[in-house]
Amino acid sequence: MSKEEIEEALHTVEPRFLEILEKAAKNIRKFHEKQVRNSFIINDENGIVIGQKVIPVDRAGLYVPGGTAAYPSTVLMDAIPAKIAGCREVVMVTPPGKDGKVNPVILAAAKIAGVDRVFRCGGAQAVAALAYGTETVPKVDKIVGPGNAFVAEAKKQVFGRVSIDMIAGPSEILIVADGKSNPVHAAADLLSQAEHDPMASAVLVTDSESFAEAVSAELERQ
Repeated sequence: MSKEEIEEALHTVEPRFLEILEKAAKNIRKFHEKQVRNSFIINDENGIVIGQKVIPVDRAGLYVPGGTAAYPSTVLMDAIPAKIAGCREVVMVTPPGKDGKVNPVILAAAKIAGVDRVFRCGGAQAVAALAYGTETVPKVDKIVGPGNAFVAEAKKQVFGRVSIDMIAGPSEILIVADGKSNPVHAAADLLSQAEHDPMASAVLVTDSESFAEAVSAELERQ
């Protein structure tokens, strides 16, 4: 995607949402800046030299879902640490909608996080493109980011040729709560994992029938 396309998408995002993205990015940077590991050398006695050399990967590939749901948070949480670590180039792939356009909130997050290049492609083929390189998509050293079952399987198959973060399965959450708990919070926690995938499993266990009914109503409201 061209820089012009990304700038154009930025103008379609609500200013308030951009403020929220900026605030989230600031919080993420503050945390990960504390994690930076530095190189060092110790010249010990008798001419012995010991040390540690920390070298960032040259190019990271970021997979961002765009089908069932769009996660600007994924962009921020994966791209910002890479930039802090000193990664030279962060390449993002994300599937476009049926109209051929990428969700503007995803592009806004990419701009804020400092993503260098964005490609309109998704699924297992996008993972393969990042792992092996194509005429247009550059080969990367590491692939990170969530996706559906096909994306997870593709990451599993290219692991070894490239580094990956992890193989994430369908999300699961189990909440154990009594009647004194807040149904608003319980519903929000259930939805936080249920939104990831149609196969996600969100379960509430409670000894209070009234609380269960309150959470059920709150799920519908939220």
